[in-house]
Amino acid sequence: MLAGLRSETVRIGDAVVCVFAGDMVLDSEPVATRALTDALDSRPALLAVDLSGVALFTSTGLNLLLVTRRRALAEGIPLVLVAPSPRTVRTLELTETDTLFTVRTTVDEALREYRRST
Repeated sequence: MLAGLRSETVRIGDAVVCVFAGDMVLDSEPVATRALTDALDSRPALLAVDLSGVALFTSTGLNLLLVTRRRALAEGIPLVLVAPSPRTVRTLELTETDTLFTVRTTVDEALREYRRST
């Protein structure tokens, strides 16, 4: 039985952090899609996607991140992945999409780097 996926969205100043925990698989796609869509709809200055709690990351998760990245780029919203597991990083590497994403180890680091660059 799949663990499912939980999401929490937190606003920190002008940034939005989507925190996911569980399995990012086909059955959990609606949860992740809603969280990421709502986050982008709020027009944050930065969208950080915290993957530290994601145990299983499949092509569904990858596709969601790619769709989110495309929309974020179109709307001028920087997107940062936070603390993806080694398995998630490996999926990104195997699909040669790892270079498409900025990755930081913590939300604080992502926020600091963003503020430093603006």
